[in-house]
Amino acid sequence: MKIIVRIMSLLMTGVLMVGLLTSCSKNSLRPHDALPPIKPLFMHVGYVGSTSASYAKYTDNDIQKLTDIGVNEVCIAYGTAPVTYIPEGGTEPELLITKDDINAITADMVGGNPSQADLDNLKAQYRSKINPLDEDLLLNDYADMTLEFAERLVAINPDIEIWYSFPDMYVVTLADLYIEPFLEYYDYLKNNTDPQIWENNIKGFYWLKEDVPTTTYNCFETDNLVDFNNAEVRAMKACNDAVHEDGKLTFWCPYYRATDDTGKHIGFIANQTDIFDYVILQPNHVFSPGLDYNIDLIKEITLQNAVLNKNYVVWGGEKKSSTMVGAEMESQSNLFSGSDREENLEKYQDYVNAYQDFVDKYPIALYYGERNGVMSDIVFNQLKDFLAGTAKTADSGN
Repeated sequence: MKIIVRIMSLLMTGVLMVGLLTSCSKNSLRPHDALPPIKPLFMHVGYVGSTSASYAKYTDNDIQKLTDIGVNEVCIAYGTAPVTYIPEGGTEPELLITKDDINAITADMVGGNPSQADLDNLKAQYRSKINPLDEDLLLNDYADMTLEFAERLVAINPDIEIWYSFPDMYVVTLADLYIEPFLEYYDYLKNNTDPQIWENNIKGFYWLKEDVPTTTYNCFETDNLVDFNNAEVRAMKACNDAVHEDGKLTFWCPYYRATDDTGKHIGFIANQTDIFDYVILQPNHVFSPGLDYNIDLIKEITLQNAVLNKNYVVWGGEKKSSTMVGAEMESQSNLFSGSDREENLEKYQDYVNAYQDFVDKYPIALYYGERNGVMSDIVFNQLKDFLAGTAKTADSGN
């Protein structure tokens, strides 16, 4: 079946290329033309690295407290990619990616004309990457955890809006092989969500992989505005088309660097295609040095509703998509407990200064860490003040 999926994906790409029109909205399956701003809070469920460790669970009291401060939209996310899945109609788990799949990678699949030595080295890296993975990281379990949490959220806040997630993937060069399992996962979530919750509360799906990397392969053809001849983009499109066909929305929140090897791919996807309804960019300023420029750049990107390079020029020359572009707020409790606490408080304030006025006007995503961090005094108060529009100082929790 994996081979069939790959062949069908390539055939569909050819058909779509023949019918490609100047305006990408003409061949879009998105359900809406004019989209409202969003502000989902990322809430993590499931495993951390392996099945031996899990994220702390939000209590009902936690959910009520978040509701009380204005959290009315959430994205249920995972921190670890699945390793296995049970195919539809099957009873036993199968690996999403096998060593045989990795050994079958060709130079054409990698792109950039790699030498045989480079290709062999890439395969060795992938084999070593999947060899120690916990095979109990079952995609089907991820779906069940999502369903359970969604029901709890709605029981406490019947009006809450929820984004489900497509999980991360370990071997992005073989992203085509994830399409069938991810679509089965999508159907499982759709068919097992209470019909009223699906209709009234499920807003759409989030694409969890945060980049389109070029360090492992170089296939990204900017003259192909359907999928750029890129395996991950083909997977994005196949999964998001299924979401759009059901009248739901899609969003992506990649980390942003205004460079050819990162920002260019994000920019072309956001500016030239309607694969996503929302693309919200991670500044990462509070997490990494040297990214202070990202705060103002992403502010301008949001205001222009187009992804820009470091010279504030639109990737692709002109934005043709109807994708809404926005900024992510970022915080995490461990940033404020060490020797760099004051520096990180100042960095968080940079976000507040730039994005406070965006709430309910432009797309925003809220990353404030996992449960124990979100519910800590300082981070909880940061979130509360930001949503209320009263975040005057970064250290409002102390």
